[in-house]
Amino acid sequence: MPEHDARIFLTGLDRRRFLGLSAATVATGLWPGLGRGATAETDADVIVIGAGLAGLVTARELIRRGVPSVLVLEARDRVGGRTVNLPIGNGHIVEGGGEWIGPGQDRIAQLSNELGIRTFPAFYEGDTTYDIQGQVSTGLVPNLEIGTASDFAKLGWKLDRMSKRLPAGEPWSADGVENLDRQTLGDWLSQQRATSFSWAVFRLITRAIMAGYPERISLLWFLYYLRAAGGLLPLILNDGGAQDLRFEGGSQLLSIRMAEALGARLRLGQPVQRIEHAGPGVRVRTRDAIYSARRVVAAMMPSDLLRIRFDPPLPPERHALAVGWARLPRLPIVKLSVIYETPFWRAEGLNGAMQSDRAPLQLVFDNSPQDGSRGVLSGFLSVTEAPDFADREVRETKVLEELARYFGKRATEPIGYVEKDWATDPFSTGCITPLTPGILSSSGPSLRRPVGRIHWAGTETAEAWCGYMDGAVRSGERAAAEVHAALRASSPGRIGR
Repeated sequence: MPEHDARIFLTGLDRRRFLGLSAATVATGLWPGLGRGATAETDADVIVIGAGLAGLVTARELIRRGVPSVLVLEARDRVGGRTVNLPIGNGHIVEGGGEWIGPGQDRIAQLSNELGIRTFPAFYEGDTTYDIQGQVSTGLVPNLEIGTASDFAKLGWKLDRMSKRLPAGEPWSADGVENLDRQTLGDWLSQQRATSFSWAVFRLITRAIMAGYPERISLLWFLYYLRAAGGLLPLILNDGGAQDLRFEGGSQLLSIRMAEALGARLRLGQPVQRIEHAGPGVRVRTRDAIYSARRVVAAMMPSDLLRIRFDPPLPPERHALAVGWARLPRLPIVKLSVIYETPFWRAEGLNGAMQSDRAPLQLVFDNSPQDGSRGVLSGFLSVTEAPDFADREVRETKVLEELARYFGKRATEPIGYVEKDWATDPFSTGCITPLTPGILSSSGPSLRRPVGRIHWAGTETAEAWCGYMDGAVRSGERAAAEVHAALRASSPGRIGR
């Protein structure tokens, strides 16, 4: 890597704050008031399975295109998928799942504008706290030697170059892709003789955006993530990166607004158990109802498809994708928020962000309301890595002890605590989406390919911003276009524009 390019990469880190990460792909949503109301047998032109962002956008776009009858089935008693608003008092919320958007995520930005939901800048003014390789420091970047920083920059530059050689949205079609998918990111870092500091940073990155570690994640899948986001920097930066903006009212409000517009076309409490191709259509069976449709869109994590029995069975490649995601030993994530009377760390010149390569807390950030009327420190924790934190009451106490290491005694004086533990969610295998080696190169073409009259949506299928809320929106728009075209082809003149 030319030294000039290394300096450019490092300058980008310096300007926008080093490693401002989010597990922005963590998530789900609370929806209080829509009834279950499913009849014993119901017909529709299209049935959408899943009322997260992808499913709700699919339904919204189909209706906009003039499809006469669309139903959305959701297993939970709420909408939002992998976004959820958690109340913290005084009318304020924090997100228990995905929450940030940034430059280039224009599809979700347009959706929020259409729904009348405004955004505001996440708070990053002041110094970030770092606890990397046992050294605690504050500043724009960690205390490190230029050679150490240069090694990480060179590795990031190489990965960006490799990702840009992949065809957008179809990495499996590249020459030599099997070799990329045969190894893990960890294998590649070892081949590059990465420094211990670079290893620590990449472990932090993959833990945050994929709920896994370099030793387990396919190099091809990691490159696919980079290609879909435009490079490594857009993924890891705060202001100016994927963690740039938050939604007024919380990210789940997007789903709530779309659900309100659907009205009775949304059926909650309807976990799908079976999908059958039946004559000219598809039959969908839930716990207590039967639905029939001309087309079905499954808008859910690939691994969650294993909860559904398909008749006839899914093709081997499509089934392999679901099994591949389900088998990865991902880290079960708790996204937690500690509430204070004020964001006291700001007066001390800190921005509330903390990044560490040590368990249990590896990421903390200022999640306070826009008006600063409350202070909120949010973070991510994996009980697998920190079994002493497994008990909820014990966890609250130990989290305060951890925060006090970085923000002082006042961090032990909260006025509230909320969390979303994704390991206990009955309808999500997880919240973030890694893949082990050998799956994407062989089964990747099945990510978006319809199976009969069944189509696929969900952020994992997105060609851009795969794994993010913007990717979920894009996938819903694509699935709606596919289904609309298929319906028009089979019934000319019946389906709208």
